[in-house]
Amino acid sequence: MSAIKLAELKTFRFTIGVLAVLHCTPASAAESLALVRTLEWHTATASEPIDHSEAPDPANQDDVWQRVRAGFKIEDAASNNPLVAVHENWYASRPDYVHRMVERSRRYMFHIVEEVDRRAMPMEIALLPMIESAFNPTALSPSSASGIWQFIPSTGRLYGLKQDAWYDGRRDFTAATNAALDYLGKLYLDFGDWELALAAYNCGEGCVARAIQKNVDRGLPTDYASLSLPNETRNYVPKLLAIKNLVSDPERFGIVIDTLPNEPYFGQVTVNASLDVRSAARLAGMSSDEFVALNAAFPRNLIRSDTPINLLVPVDKADRFQRNLESGTWDSWQPYAAQKGERPEAIARRFDVSVARLKEHNQFQLKRGKLARAQTILVPVKGRGVVTRPTAPSGLETTDINQHVVKRGDTLYSVARRYELSVAQLAQANTGLDGKLKSGQILRLPLSEPPPPQSSQIQHVAFKPQRDRSVQTDRYTVKRGDTLHAIARRFDVSLADIRSWNPALSNGSAIQAGQKVLVSKP
Repeated sequence: MSAIKLAELKTFRFTIGVLAVLHCTPASAAESLALVRTLEWHTATASEPIDHSEAPDPANQDDVWQRVRAGFKIEDAASNNPLVAVHENWYASRPDYVHRMVERSRRYMFHIVEEVDRRAMPMEIALLPMIESAFNPTALSPSSASGIWQFIPSTGRLYGLKQDAWYDGRRDFTAATNAALDYLGKLYLDFGDWELALAAYNCGEGCVARAIQKNVDRGLPTDYASLSLPNETRNYVPKLLAIKNLVSDPERFGIVIDTLPNEPYFGQVTVNASLDVRSAARLAGMSSDEFVALNAAFPRNLIRSDTPINLLVPVDKADRFQRNLESGTWDSWQPYAAQKGERPEAIARRFDVSVARLKEHNQFQLKRGKLARAQTILVPVKGRGVVTRPTAPSGLETTDINQHVVKRGDTLYSVARRYELSVAQLAQANTGLDGKLKSGQILRLPLSEPPPPQSSQIQHVAFKPQRDRSVQTDRYTVKRGDTLHAIARRFDVSLADIRSWNPALSNGSAIQAGQKVLVSKP
């Protein structure tokens, strides 16, 4: 296609896009998603011919960072912007910060690069989380933007990211990555320019469209550098260009970026069970922090859903996680009707758990150390993994976790089906049943076995992890500022266990720097 026709196509698309943005509604924005992919493909095929014989094959490259560098496409229209140099100097003067950010990115970059490459987008997009969240999966901004891609709640819902008390799709890495790339693709369709699309990702479509219209009315240029935008947005693209330059030539800035293997870091495992994040991490042979880095979508640290959940684990731990899910044991957190006046300490003792761990999953309303009112909380049930019961995620059952109070119309079959048990299991747990149930009768509920594993293959969706450098030890040397609670949390054990393994601490004596503490069962 001639350069003139290509320019006409881009101008037409840009004009239509801005007009659409100025008059769009949330519904129409969502409906445009299907159109985005179609028109972007047609626009890509209308560009200047590309000599694919010289393009490197991503599958034959050993380093993900080389794929990123080879895929940069955004023209440096703002390269003369003095703000680019300002941000280059800022990052170059903070090598420790850059190192932490790059190290965090190692878990995610292969998957992002694969998705960006699949959509034929510029590889600058893969660096966007560095300026959005520094690759912190639990980042939360003052405007309530959350996750690596920093979606605000409304935009997240618009792009299919479910949010409730149990799950926040904005912090679900793979789901949020798809949503972010969909959104950026839609913005590029609107504005026909990647710098304007990036600006709109930061301050919103309406913000950029109004700035463009204002310049059109005044007869001024409508490129990114010419627009009157909020201060944060004016710095947004220069900041990304600074990161791009740093990744392109790290030595020039005194930065070291280690080679990143061009292979998946994590695999995807489908789970249909109720368990807490600590238990899931233990089943996968990971620390809780590493597990949360890949699975940050559970705000209450509980994996609880009435539908199967996809969890991410490093590829070298996926098989172990799958086996342990099928044969291992863990705590299943279930509802408990706590009464007014109960103390959290008493509840914790009853269920053999630390108060701190209870507080990870519950918000107690206390008055003088006691519950100010009756409330339903979550407590751990030890034993074989319990399959998620069919309860609505938005509310908690108030019946005792191991009992069912028979209601009018109940049958053994209906009760067994409700709790995903067999009639034989229910009858075995309640000797003397004659097959008939009476209203008000209390049935004991055995801990149900997990369902037989479905043939859900482990999907390697997104490079070989670095080996865990932590040293497993039975003893820990107390450091200055340590507390027993902090040590227990670090080694994923309960405070009660720490005290039981260290009798000298059971009388409440304080720990001191240099003291040796047993952190696993002797």
